[in-house]
Amino acid sequence: MQKNILFIFFIVVFFTVRSQKLSIQFFNTDNGLPQNSVKDIIKDKYGFIWMTTENGIVRYDGTNFLVYKNFPLTSQRFTYFYGHPEKDSVYTTGDYGKTILLHDKLPKVTKIAKNTLFLIKDNSGHLLYCTNYSGGATAGVKFFMNFKKGRYYLTDTGLGYTHFGSKGEINLPIKPLLNAVPQVFALNEILFYRDIQSKKVVKIEKGKITGSYQIPLLTDPHSKILWSQANNQVFIMNKSTMYTCDYENGELKVSRLFKLDKVKDENFISAYYDKSYKKFYLGSSIDGLQIISLPDFTTVSRPPSEPESNFYALLPYNSSSVITTFGEIYDRNGMVDNKHFKNTSSYFLSYDHSGNIMTQKTDEVMVYQKTSSFTHAIPIKDIELSDFFFDDHRYYGLLQEFKNDKTPRFNTFLTIYKDKSFRFPGKKVFINSEPTKFVRLDQNHIIVGTIKGLYKISLKTNTIYDLTGKDELLIRNIIKSKDGNIWVMALGKGLFLLKNNHLVKMPLDVNNNISSAHGILEDSKGFFWIPTNNGLYKVPERQLLQYARNRKSRVDYYRFAKDSGFNTNEFNGGSNLCGSQLANGDFVLPSLNGLVFFNPLKVNTYYPKNMYIERASIDNKLQYFKENLYLEQEFSRVDIFIDVPYYSNPDNLVIEAKLDRMTNAKWEPIGKDGKFSISNLGYGNHTFVVKMLVSDSGKFIYKKINVIIPPYFYQTLWFKIFTLSISLLLVYLLIRWRISFLKKKNHELEEIVKSRTKTLSDTVDKLEITKIKLHKEVEQQKKLIGTITHDITTPVKFIAMTAKEILDTHDLSTPRAEKILNSIYKSSDQLYNFTITLKEYADIYTHHRSDEKEIYSLYQLIEEKRILFNEIAEKKNTVIRNHADRALLINISKNILSAIVHNLMDNSVKYTENGIITIESHVEGENINLLITDTGIGMDDKKIEYYTKLQDNIENEKLLLQKYGMGLHLVLQLLQMIEGKIIFTKNHSKGTSFRLILTNKKR
Repeated sequence: MQKNILFIFFIVVFFTVRSQKLSIQFFNTDNGLPQNSVKDIIKDKYGFIWMTTENGIVRYDGTNFLVYKNFPLTSQRFTYFYGHPEKDSVYTTGDYGKTILLHDKLPKVTKIAKNTLFLIKDNSGHLLYCTNYSGGATAGVKFFMNFKKGRYYLTDTGLGYTHFGSKGEINLPIKPLLNAVPQVFALNEILFYRDIQSKKVVKIEKGKITGSYQIPLLTDPHSKILWSQANNQVFIMNKSTMYTCDYENGELKVSRLFKLDKVKDENFISAYYDKSYKKFYLGSSIDGLQIISLPDFTTVSRPPSEPESNFYALLPYNSSSVITTFGEIYDRNGMVDNKHFKNTSSYFLSYDHSGNIMTQKTDEVMVYQKTSSFTHAIPIKDIELSDFFFDDHRYYGLLQEFKNDKTPRFNTFLTIYKDKSFRFPGKKVFINSEPTKFVRLDQNHIIVGTIKGLYKISLKTNTIYDLTGKDELLIRNIIKSKDGNIWVMALGKGLFLLKNNHLVKMPLDVNNNISSAHGILEDSKGFFWIPTNNGLYKVPERQLLQYARNRKSRVDYYRFAKDSGFNTNEFNGGSNLCGSQLANGDFVLPSLNGLVFFNPLKVNTYYPKNMYIERASIDNKLQYFKENLYLEQEFSRVDIFIDVPYYSNPDNLVIEAKLDRMTNAKWEPIGKDGKFSISNLGYGNHTFVVKMLVSDSGKFIYKKINVIIPPYFYQTLWFKIFTLSISLLLVYLLIRWRISFLKKKNHELEEIVKSRTKTLSDTVDKLEITKIKLHKEVEQQKKLIGTITHDITTPVKFIAMTAKEILDTHDLSTPRAEKILNSIYKSSDQLYNFTITLKEYADIYTHHRSDEKEIYSLYQLIEEKRILFNEIAEKKNTVIRNHADRALLINISKNILSAIVHNLMDNSVKYTENGIITIESHVEGENINLLITDTGIGMDDKKIEYYTKLQDNIENEKLLLQKYGMGLHLVLQLLQMIEGKIIFTKNHSKGTSFRLILTNKKR
């Protein structure tokens, strides 16, 4: 019973996949491999496929082969892999004591750990058995297999198991070797034994038999088992058919994968199935590598008895099949029925309101009746439809008629019928061009496409609006999407969105294949499926709408090509229906060679997960790096490799890169060779940025690499700073020298100017001062002379009157003459004194203006005056004491000070009898206080008040010379000339003190 179930299962699987077209790529020494014997295949942690050959190790990323050989080993022949890919620890065999470790995407020579490939047990050598290739048919050879918790020993006589935590051994009554070849394999840490004789597969866990299975394919002696413990995969090759063996939920299951033509099973020695990409890698002992793509698409063709499988218009027939213009009905398994439509056009097919199928013949429409299972047709004469649709009330037809100019050209008639028949045309709108497609925009407008443009027709007014303007467009198809948007396909121009009565052109794909878009099928997730003359494209509608809004957004088209399961990349269009959507969810597209069935929700789109930038070719010398790539300035060309493990259509690998700091740095697409070339790059730190599309949502991942080019010593910052500093220093020194030179010259000029200016300024100042002084002196002189003149007038007048009196009386008696002469004498004496005082003042003023300042001793000056007045004083019994500072030297006008001291001492001597006159001096800062004290009769308060007030306002006060004499007036005038001051003080006992405050100016 179980065998029958398995047989039925294989039959069903066979018929399910028999129409699938395998895409097989062949690789050998002609196109990438270093040798034609692929011993083992494995996928590492990073997604790269590795292969061992007899001439090196090969890494494959889906596009390029990277060969590693010339290891420091005696041989470059490598056999099988072992280890743990998930731990980034994969090994392969090498020399004795050495092995190759695949780690961090690179193969490295390393030492073999003890008991890894060979161990001694019971004085016998045992070889590691981890793949079908590692178990060679050599008599007497024993093997061991490592598991996580224990180890199995395989010999001719039995199977032993040792737990790593125990010293004991479990022996099983199983002979695992048949003709010296191990008959065991492992899945999920479980050992399976192929018992060929009993036709059973025995399950062994931790040294114990836990079950068995009857699977004929596994126990068939003609089946070739391909297994790898590192990959945890088991495959069965039987009669050119490949099966996979999986252990799931306690069951060992076998599933058919594919069948190969004209191959020998025994030549295949290694296999790996990449489920994520649905790629099967099959290694041969002589023919290299085959990469077999298991498609998501199913392509069916016409029976061999029929002509070519060139399809155009098609209609859904039921939930899983379509009908073509030939009347042939196809599902995923091929043709299931044939209604034998005769002589129909390939470009028109439609249902009417009753479910009848309409086809087009020359000048007539054939309506195949549903009631006859579409075997009987009713013709409708004199009508040629390009497109057709109906609503609840009427038919709408896009008709074409030959023009009358005897050319193969057509006119278009948009015809709206009165009912659901072609008998009563209600309205016709003429367009002077051949029709292609029309759709309803809304209740009042229809969009019509022709070979010359796109038009909008108003059903109310019959007005035709040209939507293409001056540019002609050959409209291929018009589709109204689920959201109501109108999408237009123009031959050679691509895809457009009709928005606000304007056509917005969508961007093309990198290969410009969208320019030949035939139509659009929209799935339930919002993706458009667009067949073209070169492949099928998938794109999110939201990306197209976003681009229509801003004209900047990216639009990423995903391309499906022949390796996805097509017979050809060229799909067909030009018919009224360029594809069908079935009730079971399948889409069906016509192509130049077959009908393509697929479920859009089950078709995988493959995007890379990561990229690695770790290699660079610097002037043809390979260099590995991590985050920083160091280059010398002498390089001519650098190729930076972007390694991406990606095993689908390379057209869908979207990688762009740019190098910052370059002039006008823009994102540049990376070609299929996966490299970015650099030349003529200046020194400095540059950033190499790469971005890669990783999902159909438009998500990108980014990676940055620092490209560091050290400068020459003369390009370094410190050298520039040093050079700049030296230059600045030289400039500074030059400027400083120049400034110094100019300063010197300027200084010399300034000194000259200063000297002259000073001389001039001094002259001006002196003149100004002299002017002021002269003015003051003139004013004082005026006042003094006026006063003197006034005072002189009286004695002169008195003398004149006295003389006249003498003359008039003629009486010269002695008493009277004596009296008159005495009066004349006194007046003359007074006049004389005034004249003497005036002369002294004039002399001092004259000498003061020409007086040269000299430093002299104040004590000596006073001493001279003391000696001068000492004789007169002695006659009055008065003592003059000179207590001035003997060491004090002064720089005050000697003539003026001498006159001042002379007048003051003269007054003191004049009014002091039997007394003492004392002269003292002391210094306060720059001032010299000279104190002259006497014990004479003293000055009354009125005089002191008068002279004090006069001193404070000598320029304006009236001089009372006749009343108070000339002496102190002269002193006040002289003090003003030397900027001095006098303080009058009455002594407590008797006498007067004169305090002179003098300014001792320094030279």
